Order: sequence, then C-alpha cells, then structure tokens
Amino acid sequence: MSEKLKQFVHKNKQLLSMAAIIVIMFAVLSFTVEDFMSYQNITNLLSQVASIAIMASGVTFVLVTGGMDISSPSVMAASAVVGVYFMTATGNLVIGTIVVLIASAALGLINGVAIAKLKMVPLVVTLSMMTVATGLATVLSGARGLPVLPPAFSNFFNTYTVIGMLIVIAFILDYILTRTSFGREIYYIGNNQNAARVSGVNNDKIVMITYVISGACAGIAGIINTANISTARASMGPQSQILDIISAAVIGGVSVNGGKGRVRDACLGALLIGGISNVMNLLGVSDYYTTLIKGSIIIFAMGIASLRANISAKKGV
Repeated sequence: MSEKLKQFVHKNKQLLSMAAIIVIMFAVLSFTVEDFMSYQNITNLLSQVASIAIMASGVTFVLVTGGMDISSPSVMAASAVVGVYFMTATGNLVIGTIVVLIASAALGLINGVAIAKLKMVPLVVTLSMMTVATGLATVLSGARGLPVLPPAFSNFFNTYTVIGMLIVIAFILDYILTRTSFGREIYYIGNNQNAARVSGVNNDKIVMITYVISGACAGIAGIINTANISTARASMGPQSQILDIISAAVIGGVSVNGGKGRVRDACLGALLIGGISNVMNLLGVSDYYTTLIKGSIIIFAMGIASLRANISAKKGV
C-alpha cells in the first residue's frame, strides 16, 4: 500500500502541488476576504474560470507538441460573432451554436495548416490569426454591434451548465491526451519531432489536429461568453486574455518547450489565476496591478520549471 501511495505521489506531483496551493489560498482568503467563500462567489468564480480553463485546455495540446497558439481569445470572439450573426439572421439558436464551433475549428485548422504543412513559425502565424480574427469580428459586429439573443440561450448555458461543461470537457480532453495513442503521439512529437517521425508518427497531421482542438475549445469558450452577455462583440476577446490562458497552462506544469503537461493541471492553473482575479475584484484593486501580479506569476512559474529541467538534466548526466 505504501509503495502504491509513493507511485501515485510520484506520478501526480503537479496535481498534488496545485491542489495544495489552491486549498491553502482558498483557506487564507476565506478568513481575510469577506464573502470570498460564499456559495454565490464560488459558483461565479467557477463559471468565470470556465472559458479560460477550456481555452487553456486546448492550448495545452498545442504546447505539448512544442507549438504555440496566442490567437485563442481572438478566435473565441470571431467565432462567437459569426455564430450570433447567424442566429440573429436565421433565428436558429441550435444551428448557430454549431456554427460557432465550426468557425472556431476552421480558424484553428488554418493555423494548423500554415504551421504543419507550410512550416511557418507558430508565434507569427497565431499572431497574424489574432489580427485577422479580431478584424473579422469587428467587421461582422459593425459599429452598432449585434442584437441581443433571446433569453433561452443564456438560460440554457447558465452557471451550472457552464460548470458541468468545464468538468466534462476537461475530463474528456485529459483522457484523450494521456490515455490514447493520439495523445502519446503528441508527447512523442513534443519530446523529439525527428524521433517521432522515424517511429512512424504523422507529425503534420497530429500538429494540425492539435490546432483544430485549440480552435474548437476557443469556440466553446465563445459560446459560454456569449451566453454570459447575451450577444457577441469583438472586444470580448481582448489580447491581454492570452496572458491568463498561457499563465494557467504554465502554472499547471505545461512546458512551453513541449513534451510535458496535462489538461487537468492547466485547469487547476486557471482556477488559481481566476481566484487571484476574483480576489482583486473583491478588494477593488486596479486591473493594472492585477496584470502585473499575473505577469510576475507566469515568470516565476517558468523560472521554477526551467530550474527543475536543469536540475533533472544534471542528474541525468
């Protein structure tokens, strides 16, 4: 039994570390910040974290291959605007929701093709996509913006539905990444692309699919955010939001160099980032200080990850 416990701890160090940090943070805040642990605030926190956590889940697939996707917020906004534009034109909320997913996956596919097939630099491609998607959302939403959707849409994607979606999607994506042959191939590519190719892995195909998954996750986040405000607009995907997404993944132990990371841990990272933002809002702290704190956290997390990698490399020599 003791040996099994040791194996569990060894395999889930990141999970246990994240869980411990979150428990300690929540325990401290429950005594220091009024109403932080109230039922309403916790459910609001989870629903607010959902869109970031889901986008971080999709980006995790890309990061594990050694790639990068900074276009998620813009893809989220663009796909949401396309979907709402369709919904208001046809009145069909169900098909419009599907359109959101198709549009986001298509934008992700464009990223994937440019990076995997055309061998373009991921950062440059996704930066360009961020600009294109923002422009698309701005053009479609127009100067006056899009009309408000019927209450049925927001009523369906309510707080509890969103929390349920987060749990289910995180579980499914984590299972795919860690328990399937497709997931193993993603790790192979992240650890050594040439070795993966020699082993028979279709690198281009796998990389393209990871960007499609990232795009689709952005679309799901777009559906959630659309339900939250009952419409869609270009400004719902601010460029600064990518800091939260990447921070969540990095804090969750996802390596920006590829080959390491899990969806569940990225989601816990999103919960930690969301908790910090929530506390700052409750305390009335300026957004500038909140951004400063988040930026400091991601630098610290990357520094710790780099230090661990160096120590492991020295031990392996």
